[in-house]
Amino acid sequence: MGKVRGAPLRSMGMKSFFNWSGGLKRAVRLIAFVLAAFALASLCGCSRGGDVVVDISGTESATASPTAEAAPVLTEEPTADPTAEPTDEPTESPVAEPTEAVQPAQSGRKVYLTFDDGPTKATPEVLDILKRYNAKATFFTVGRMVKANPDTAKRILDEGHVLGCHTQTHDFNKIYKSPQAFVSDVDDWRETVKNVVGYDAGAYVYRFPGGSNNASVGGKKGRGAYVAAMNEHGYYTFDWNLALNDAWLAGNKDHLPVKEYLWNSYLETYSWYKNVDPLILIIHDTRPESVELLPQVLDDLVAKGFTFGLCTELDGDYLM
Repeated sequence: MGKVRGAPLRSMGMKSFFNWSGGLKRAVRLIAFVLAAFALASLCGCSRGGDVVVDISGTESATASPTAEAAPVLTEEPTADPTAEPTDEPTESPVAEPTEAVQPAQSGRKVYLTFDDGPTKATPEVLDILKRYNAKATFFTVGRMVKANPDTAKRILDEGHVLGCHTQTHDFNKIYKSPQAFVSDVDDWRETVKNVVGYDAGAYVYRFPGGSNNASVGGKKGRGAYVAAMNEHGYYTFDWNLALNDAWLAGNKDHLPVKEYLWNSYLETYSWYKNVDPLILIIHDTRPESVELLPQVLDDLVAKGFTFGLCTELDGDYLM
């Protein structure tokens, strides 16, 4: 049997053997090629499982959709919402609320109304206006004017106002010769008030004609001797920080109507000294425009929350 099986192999011969083995090799190479092609095809198919988006700005993102959604979120929300809120709400409320809150903050503060150079024929109208506002004032009176208008001087006292001193003569050449000359003129004023009213009704408050800083008194350097001399006699002096400038119409450089100039002067001086205490307002009841403007000034002060005080409520000298 073994011989029979071995015979065919030998009978093929060398040429037939090589022909057969060559075909086998070609088959193996074909199978390998097919397998390689299949593997390559499978590999290419896997790369299409995700999309690569190339950004023309030079960056890449893993997916397209996050990039498309991110742009509106970052640009629209910060420019729409934050811009609208600061321009609408915060801008309006600071303008409205603090403005209203400032005026009540003046509540409890006083303005000291003072009237110089009277009493005059216009003073009764001033007293009528003050009565309507339940406001008290200090009248720095001139002795010769007290003598000329005795009924008005008495009314000032009867209605609860203060009769203060603005010297007897208001004569700069006389009163500013020396501190002693000033004191002597004030003594004459007090004697006049006693004679007119019937008792020593004059308060121990006074105002320098022209103010304590005027050139005739020697300005701030010269006024000290006058103030000291008056202090020895029990008097305190009061300058002012609010004014209508009704005794200084030369300041009306723009040639405004007198009442407009007086009102602007009041507003300007208030803006300068509104946070200063005490606030002392000087008005001259010798000018009809000042009397006409008085209710407007009082309305403004009341609206700001002020009440009105008398200079006799204050202690010491007040010098500008």
